[in-house]
Amino acid sequence: MVYSTVLASPTDLAGLKSSLEELLQFLKSDGRTNANCWAVDLFFALSEGWERDWVDQNLPEEFHDVLSLMGQALHDTVRTPAIAENFDCLPEQLLERVKRLRADEQETE
Repeated sequence: MVYSTVLASPTDLAGLKSSLEELLQFLKSDGRTNANCWAVDLFFALSEGWERDWVDQNLPEEFHDVLSLMGQALHDTVRTPAIAENFDCLPEQLLERVKRLRADEQETE
């Protein structure tokens, strides 16, 4: 869901925020596996197979920052959580950051 929402034009920021919350809630709970955290990290770090790179989207800086963090140390969540925590990349840290995002500007071009 995050993929299709972030690449939509115009971008629905409320929808993106909601889909990020769902993903991070999953990674925070039942989905907190090494494989899942690595997959999400690589998905955002490499953007391989994307129609276009999310970095090129005209997203507000706060949204861009969250997506960037999801591709940094999220992969350390299960095996070396202190590293992920140090970089503010644990799912619960990212989820709190997403909850603070302002999505009142419903769409961006």
